[in-house]
Amino acid sequence: MVPTVFVAGLFHETHTFLNERTGLDSFRKMALFHGQEIIANNNGSGSPMDGFLSFARERHWHVIPGIQMAAMPSGMVEEEVLNYFREHFFAALEKSWASLNAVYLVLHGAMVCENTHDVEGRVLQELQQFLSSRGKHIPVVAVLDLHANISPLMVENSTCLYAYRKNPHTDAREAAIRAAMLLEKIMMKPGVQQVFHATPYIIPPTGLGTDADPMKAVLHKAATIEAANPEILCINVLGGFAYADIEDCGFSFTCCTRGSAEQAEAWLAELELELTKYLYAAYPEENTLDEVLALTGQQTPVLLIEASDNIGGGTPGDGTGILLPLLAAGKKGVVAVLNDAAAVQECFNAGTGRNVLLRIGAKTDSFHGEPVEFEGTVQNLTDGRFELENKNSHLASITGTHVNMGPCAVVSNKQATILLTTHKTPPMDLGQLRSQGIVPEAAHYIIVKAAVSHKQAYDPVAAASFYIDSPGLCTSNLARLPYRHIGHKIIGLPAKG
Repeated sequence: MVPTVFVAGLFHETHTFLNERTGLDSFRKMALFHGQEIIANNNGSGSPMDGFLSFARERHWHVIPGIQMAAMPSGMVEEEVLNYFREHFFAALEKSWASLNAVYLVLHGAMVCENTHDVEGRVLQELQQFLSSRGKHIPVVAVLDLHANISPLMVENSTCLYAYRKNPHTDAREAAIRAAMLLEKIMMKPGVQQVFHATPYIIPPTGLGTDADPMKAVLHKAATIEAANPEILCINVLGGFAYADIEDCGFSFTCCTRGSAEQAEAWLAELELELTKYLYAAYPEENTLDEVLALTGQQTPVLLIEASDNIGGGTPGDGTGILLPLLAAGKKGVVAVLNDAAAVQECFNAGTGRNVLLRIGAKTDSFHGEPVEFEGTVQNLTDGRFELENKNSHLASITGTHVNMGPCAVVSNKQATILLTTHKTPPMDLGQLRSQGIVPEAAHYIIVKAAVSHKQAYDPVAAASFYIDSPGLCTSNLARLPYRHIGHKIIGLPAKG
């Protein structure tokens, strides 16, 4: 029998400390697709949805596409976004539920709305209520981002959750395929259960790279447990998203198993113990810019990591906390990317080859520095579209392989070359620079607005890399943030003794 599978997607990583609100327009800019539009816009895109669709085609599944919504990480999501999704999601289900053998969802796991802190949990709960009220009992499987903030509601109302294993998320499409493989196994042989294990730890994104501890050690132990116990379908190690001020924020584990819940809980408790062994590495200290400038020698380029304005974490991408003092210190060979639509328009008004005097950056809020006066020549004007050099880069997990930064301008003077974008775009692929005529290898200093997601692209071309303590709402020092809803969660290294 060929199974009929309903597929939908809801993808947003929500930074609740930002002043901005994320409305439907943000989703329309990136992904808001209905029915067959989902297939048309995802086939070959390199995205998680593309991964599912390719597996379904290979298996000759009958796929019924519902609705897909995705937006770049940003501030609190307006409730109308969730209402729009729910309306169209359940309308599509109403038309097809009787024929379904399963539901597959592409979720992030860290979406927060104004009145709904656990968006994914609510959607999954309402989905189960919808199916149960019609006497329909079918598996519900979802692929998740590694930074998901998992809730009991999410686990109780799904059959199997499967998260990315890598950060940077170079395996997002692969993870979606693996989730589809698990769905196939469950359709062929039902009888699984999920166990959820929360920890008290909230870890900043800079502490969650999977090539370093604690994630490296914990993922290795999880893989060892999986390999030794065939009754386990998967164990998920979920780093969480620290900038969501909600009760369920933080590091957690889940296990989907055909065995006992008690044994699964024991394994997950072991994983928490493994995590505590490496907590010292989970809260990295950052250098001041002065310290780094004193350390750096002749080898270039040097990466100055501005994690406090981590675009992939939702911040505006217009922070000047490193650029301003770097220019003031007289440094040359600086390359930076700033999201500043107004400055882009000024450059377009002037034209290529013309001299411009701009006030760039720090226009979104008061948390990311002050505007920089920059006089230079407009070197390049483009529509800001480019193809990923690495089709499996972290950025593909968000946008697919086709990226649209909006109209862009490159301005330069004797000190710096600056790419100005209309839409904030995380620095996860060097095609972002090269497509605009910037050669990263020729730079002395590259300011990178990321936490970990840049590493696959930028580390191979860098002579050195330093995390800089600078102003911004994606700070690694979580004690600077005004949490109100996390209860007794731990946001730094526990006190000794």
